Amino acid sequence: MITKKCFAISTYSEVEEIIKVKIKKKDILIIFIKNYLITGFGIEWLRSFIQIIKKKYNKYNIKFYVDGGTDYGLSILILEEDIDYLKLRSNKVILDKINQIAKKNKVLLNPGFDVVRLTKK
Repeated sequence: MITKKCFAISTYSEVEEIIKVKIKKKDILIIFIKNYLITGFGIEWLRSFIQIIKKKYNKYNIKFYVDGGTDYGLSILILEEDIDYLKLRSNKVILDKINQIAKKNKVLLNPGFDVVRLTKK
């Protein structure tokens, strides 16, 4: 089984650093946004962050993977944004209901990615 890698970011400068290292523009770059960033800054921040990255780097194939945590209301709001993947921790009944909403918005729920954290040495 092939597992895809995604990069966990905390700042906009980390996104720029990942894109500078990326050689092929056609390869898919998956950016993982952690739950604490969204709960701290809010949905408007997520919307603006995604718009800025997609506008500045429109020649690159960038997709967003967002962690919704265990907050179901926040997860539904995140599904309405321009994301491609959502991570959600819950029981099977709630996951099935949110998965129906995710299918309508063309978002994949709980994909199997390896999250790579950038560290400065």
